[in-house]
Amino acid sequence: MPELAWLDAVPGEAAFYADDLMAIRAGAEHDGFAYRGDPITPGHLAVRSPARAILLRVEMASGAVGWGDAVSVQYAGVGGRDAPVDPAVLGVEIDFAARSLLEAGELDFAAACQLVEELRFDGRPLHTAVRYGLSQALLNANAAEAGRSPIHVLAELTGLEEPELLPVYAQSGDERELNADRMILRGVEVLPHGLFNSLASFGHDGALFLRYVAWLRRRVAELGAPGYRPRFHLDLYGMLGQAVALDINRMAGFLIEAETAAEGFPLAIESPCYGRDVKETVELLSRLRAELQRRGSKVTLVADEFCNTDDDVAQFVAAEAVDLIQIKMPDLGSLTRAVAAAQVCRAAGLGVFIGGSCAETEVSAIASTHVALAVEANQVLAKPGMGVDEGVTIVRNAMRRALVDWERVS
Repeated sequence: MPELAWLDAVPGEAAFYADDLMAIRAGAEHDGFAYRGDPITPGHLAVRSPARAILLRVEMASGAVGWGDAVSVQYAGVGGRDAPVDPAVLGVEIDFAARSLLEAGELDFAAACQLVEELRFDGRPLHTAVRYGLSQALLNANAAEAGRSPIHVLAELTGLEEPELLPVYAQSGDERELNADRMILRGVEVLPHGLFNSLASFGHDGALFLRYVAWLRRRVAELGAPGYRPRFHLDLYGMLGQAVALDINRMAGFLIEAETAAEGFPLAIESPCYGRDVKETVELLSRLRAELQRRGSKVTLVADEFCNTDDDVAQFVAAEAVDLIQIKMPDLGSLTRAVAAAQVCRAAGLGVFIGGSCAETEVSAIASTHVALAVEANQVLAKPGMGVDEGVTIVRNAMRRALVDWERVS
């Protein structure tokens, strides 16, 4: 079993921006690419500021090295999430974790991640970004130690027998039409995200959203290759609930209108509404799903916000609140926690969606792609960034390389 010898931490940059979702929902206006006004959520430097990362280098006693990046999601600090990454603040946590890992001696990947999850700093778990980044570095160092690919290390946890290429879900950001074109030209399997995070984009009555769904259907027909039938997956960030004052009947009726606008394309809706906390969000989505089923709708409901830990996932699953849960990698902590969440979803008959954020790095994206392969996910998020092409190529090529490694090293 490998033994840690050294851990370095360097401030770095993530691929997108840290946005204060609460300020945006409250009406912060675009000013070019920035937003006007002051942040509301603690930890945000502005309504929009460049996302930060901490680059972590783990060196084993053998000399094997692994890198991992501590990153947060774009909308950090809301829905029960930790605050955005601040290297100056989190440095002491990383030093504490490094000392603990050094003192622990020989640990395999799973045991090292378990230790990281169990550590308490000032009486609380390490920041999720720290746990996420450390686990990536430990995975890559363990793989280097063994002369294998990270997919082999993860396969020991999941029982994977043969990895296969997975459907990719790309996210558009505010460039909903231009970036949808990019996705269609590349034949992305699940699209386009849409970023409907304000009434200005959604429409006070949802008309702008419905118009977009109809446009997307037509655009696939115009630009897509023969036989191309992507799944539509659109993220509402609670806007539907806000527009109709959380009225379940009105929400169900609206989603059926969206299903009609999609005209036969499978339609998934992420975060149609928010409650004040996990419990209320689960209750709302459970009632909405039951009403959709009663009306014969096939709309897939997807959870994101307020579903940040294994316990949260278990609550959504137990209540049969959604059909799909975004396992948002930076929010869970160590990579092993995402593996556990995927197993809970699979056992309950739900699909597995390995997600994350545009505000990650190429290192974290590749590590989570290996996790997606290991748990045989139904879809994996293209990341980082909001440019589409970069995230799609990073994730797809990471899968291709992993499959070659699997064949050559197994």
